[in-house]
Amino acid sequence: MKRSELYFYEMLRDFLHKYLAIQRKFSPATVKNYTVSLDQFRQYLREQKGIPFDKVGFDCFTKEMIYDYCIWLRDSQTKTINTVNLRLSAIKAFLRYCSDEDVTLSELYLKVKSIHRFKGKIDPKLEYLNQKQLETVFAVPDTTTRNGRRNQYFMIHAYETGGRVEELVSMTLGDIIRNGTSIQIRLHGKGDKTRYNPLPKEVIPHLDAYLAEFHPYGKNSDYLFYTIHNGRHTKMTPRAVNSFLAGYARTLHSMDGSFPENLHCHVFRHSIGMAMYKAGIPISYIKDFLGHSSLDSTAIYAHADNDAMADALRSVDQEALPQKDEAGNTVSTPEKKWKGKEEYLLHFCGLG
Repeated sequence: MKRSELYFYEMLRDFLHKYLAIQRKFSPATVKNYTVSLDQFRQYLREQKGIPFDKVGFDCFTKEMIYDYCIWLRDSQTKTINTVNLRLSAIKAFLRYCSDEDVTLSELYLKVKSIHRFKGKIDPKLEYLNQKQLETVFAVPDTTTRNGRRNQYFMIHAYETGGRVEELVSMTLGDIIRNGTSIQIRLHGKGDKTRYNPLPKEVIPHLDAYLAEFHPYGKNSDYLFYTIHNGRHTKMTPRAVNSFLAGYARTLHSMDGSFPENLHCHVFRHSIGMAMYKAGIPISYIKDFLGHSSLDSTAIYAHADNDAMADALRSVDQEALPQKDEAGNTVSTPEKKWKGKEEYLLHFCGLG
């Protein structure tokens, strides 16, 4: 294959794996989002336009083709407006990079850039805490008090198990299943569905300390979390949970305006789901862990993570600097000898 035929694939590879990953130092999850966006356009060209990947070139990136692709995403694939705009932004960012590397591609980029963002209903933003916010909220309870220690472990348990509030307050000591040094937590979900989630070994000491204080003589039928009324242990209510969580949120928000004003139990469930997604855990496993009946529910984590991608895309669009050497010259890509086969090119570009 001649270099002129390989040029597009070299540009695509360098954009994803040199410019984004090395020069811009974007996270693997963010680079993955770009890769997915461009790979979906590749699939569209193959399945809807009959253009295999080994025939794809810059001539496929016309304004008309990109616009048709966005309409297809919105109308035929029923993608959200957020998703359509992010796929469009990824293509624009790639072409911006290419035009900075090769001035002959500037006209192509400017035409595609003129495609306006699509308008429509925007999905509500998924509420979740990042790692720093989780560490902050776990530290806020006053652990010199009994309730403070209980509340702290409740939040840790809510996050690590991904349980819904009803699943958590209904949990009994019998739902803690030990097997040697490992522990599984049994959760009774919607529709009488039961699932078993492993408790990370780092959390087991926290659980054991909680049990030693709150259940020194507990029976399997006792609720794991409880309140005391008239000297008796009673099932903790979701209202009680959200009440102490709201109090912690007010305290933290007053100290740091970036901390969410509203904190409820489901935020911990969203937070572990997002953390798993960012760690590269397959959506199908996250679905089972959270007890979703359909992948459609779990896919919200993939859509929500597009916020990080959107920030990165804006950064690229503002500062799309090509790779330069110390003399200020554009670094050339070493000549590669590849056969003109689609699977080789997919591997070469890191797609598929």
